[in-house]
Amino acid sequence: MLIQRWFGSLVNRAVALVASVALVIALIVAGAGSLLSRAELEQQAINQVATIAELVAVELDVKLGQRLNILTEVAESLTMSEAALLGRARVLVQQQVALHHQFDGLYLIDSEGLVRAEYPKAYEQTGFDVSHREYFQRVSSRLTPVISEPYVSNYRDKPAVMIAAPVFNHQGRFIGVLGGAILLEGDNLMEEFASLSIGQTGYLKLASRRGIIVSHGATGEVMVPVPEDNPAMTAALNGFEGTTQDRSSTGQESIISVRQMAQVPWFVAAVWPAREAYAPITRVGDISVWILLATFLIVVPLALWGFRRLMAPLQTLGVQIEERYRGTRLSPVDVAGGREIRRVAETFNNVTERLYHEQRRAENILGVLREGVLMVDADGLVRFANGAACWFVGSEADCIDRNLFEMVTISVDGKPWSREDFLNGEDIDSLDAVLRNSRGVELDVDLALLHLRKGLHNEQLVFVLRDDTERRREEQRLSWEATHDSLTQVLNRRAFTANLVKLLGDAARDEVPSVLMLIDLDHFKPVNDQGGHLLGDDLLRQLAHLLRESVRHSDIVARLGGDEFGVILPSCGLEPAELLAEKIRAGVEALRIERDGRSFGVTASIGLTDLTPWDTGPREVVARADEGCYVAKSQGRNTVVVVPAPPEPAESMD
Repeated sequence: MLIQRWFGSLVNRAVALVASVALVIALIVAGAGSLLSRAELEQQAINQVATIAELVAVELDVKLGQRLNILTEVAESLTMSEAALLGRARVLVQQQVALHHQFDGLYLIDSEGLVRAEYPKAYEQTGFDVSHREYFQRVSSRLTPVISEPYVSNYRDKPAVMIAAPVFNHQGRFIGVLGGAILLEGDNLMEEFASLSIGQTGYLKLASRRGIIVSHGATGEVMVPVPEDNPAMTAALNGFEGTTQDRSSTGQESIISVRQMAQVPWFVAAVWPAREAYAPITRVGDISVWILLATFLIVVPLALWGFRRLMAPLQTLGVQIEERYRGTRLSPVDVAGGREIRRVAETFNNVTERLYHEQRRAENILGVLREGVLMVDADGLVRFANGAACWFVGSEADCIDRNLFEMVTISVDGKPWSREDFLNGEDIDSLDAVLRNSRGVELDVDLALLHLRKGLHNEQLVFVLRDDTERRREEQRLSWEATHDSLTQVLNRRAFTANLVKLLGDAARDEVPSVLMLIDLDHFKPVNDQGGHLLGDDLLRQLAHLLRESVRHSDIVARLGGDEFGVILPSCGLEPAELLAEKIRAGVEALRIERDGRSFGVTASIGLTDLTPWDTGPREVVARADEGCYVAKSQGRNTVVVVPAPPEPAESMD
């Protein structure tokens, strides 16, 4: 009885299962040890390749650095006049015994790039022009010692590298180059490198960062491009340094370690085929595989059987909870199993009962809101909607279980949004949209969106819709009032200035210049004084109407204040603008208002000017047009005066 009670706990059953598994694990500790050994052996192989690559790179750097230092010291000791250097060139080269052992060929080159002396003479390079060589150009321009890129030498077309140092006279002027050549196929430096190997099939490769192979321990190739199909070598050309496992140029899976050299833009690649490197590991792995296979065949079925038995009540509980959630199960969940599972079922039933009451309360609250609230599933079917929401979608009856996106069209900035747009988008706090419902009524709405269980099969969307018509209408009214004159209904000075600034910014791209027209009414004050302000206002309204009717739809008419109007004529040109101004002047002169047996009217003094790219701002353009109005008034009023823009400043023309 006590044992039965102990196993009634799911936790105790899990403990028993873990204990059983622990016994099995104890039997496979030996296999785990072999796996650890495998990891250590692999790391040893990788470290071995990396160490060889680093040692070789350091050794080559040291040897090249020694040769560079020795050659530089000798070049510094040759300080003399250019005539003396060229006259004694052959003797000087033959005397450098220390350099003879370090280089396959020694050359003294004058400042123009001609070889003046060489050792040994068998190379027959005296008199050859090397001014086109990369090493000579670098030394003569930088005046510092260099180690060249690999190149094809003139000695039997053999590949070589050149270590070169500048020679100066007593005044520090460049007078020549002392160069030491190393044949890539010779025994001076590269033969030792090429003969090195890693294991039985591993090899070393030396290449320049420009993509040229300097030495290849496996094939003996030199002066050929680095293969582009090897990622490790391609990365090395871009400065990569490290160890990786990849396919070599021969197609074998290999450990490849790359080390960049310090003296020259070259790199050393140590390549060891994985088949040879991991041979001991493979033998250990074969044994481990059999152990793991046997363990798998024993442990996995046992674990699967045990956990399925333990989890079966929990799976039943999950099914019942899902049915309860979807509404297909009306009774509380009820499952057998351990005490823990039964307690979870009881807790779920209690929470569900509370949530049901809270849901009913929330539905009652949402039902009296003016905002429409809808909950739809991933297919667009409405699962919940309050009364306001059904009004928004145009449904007089209940809109539950109907597809929201078949009842309405929701557009943002004139573009309809589909169900996928809402599903794939993020939550929305506030979005100005236009909703067209099933009755064809368009409503300006403020839309909010919330994702529930986003990305899951039972994802739902909650829409909150608020009628936004009045707010947008008020915004449009305020926007219009901010940019228009309340009396004449044309633009005000602020909007006029903003349009003028924009056209000035576009002036450089306009083929035909835009024109500014300022209209100053003549004798308007007597109209106000004698006829009254109401008559003056009526006259201003009729004048504004006359201006709008006289210009093009693209032209801009504004009242700048009092009896002053402004007209902007985009891409018009001065001559057509002057004709239009005369038409407006005549129209203003002909406009009369009859009041109490008297006739009232005004004339217009009009100033014109064109907009240019070199205008510094609207004030400068307005000043020119205002000058035209002033001149018109001084000439007796009721006339049009054109004030052309000044010519382009000389510095702008340059």
